[in-house]
Amino acid sequence: MKEEIRKKILTKREIYSDWEEDSLKVLKNLLTLSWLFDYNVFMLYYSHRKEVDTKPIINHLLNLSKIVLLPKVKGPDILPIQIHDLENLYIGYGGIKEPRGNVYEGKIDVVVVPAVAFDIHGYRLGYGKGYYDRFLSKIEPVIKVGLAFDFQILDKIPHDPHDVKMDYIITPTQIYKTKKED
Repeated sequence: MKEEIRKKILTKREIYSDWEEDSLKVLKNLLTLSWLFDYNVFMLYYSHRKEVDTKPIINHLLNLSKIVLLPKVKGPDILPIQIHDLENLYIGYGGIKEPRGNVYEGKIDVVVVPAVAFDIHGYRLGYGKGYYDRFLSKIEPVIKVGLAFDFQILDKIPHDPHDVKMDYIITPTQIYKTKKED
């Protein structure tokens, strides 16, 4: 079931022509959560293959002098690495740009998470490797934010007990605040 959903949404995303314009709308909606920017340490993903484009968000946070982290894949895990710009990245696991540097050891406040799809309850369908579920279950509680296009929001996604829910999901047209008890 998960694999069927994953394939369907990824196919739709591959042919999606408004992804750049809608990525900016997602950023605009994210910026309406002004309280979020009172936090200091943000971990984001570097967008790949028509995911919501995170580069403008990363640059905005860097301009605000926030601590910005990107993931580096090492074995079954992702490691948070601090960046100071988007220039010193290299092609890493799965063809995704990754940072060089030391693992960030401090507390992370906000994690912006990629996904193939989300449901309205905050569950996500990732790419099937479990990187973010493992990472989020090992660190102190953080605010978890998913970014998606509207077609990536489903009523219900099959989930397992180890799946970590998002607190917010931001699309070009909506901000979903999920409930803890869903």
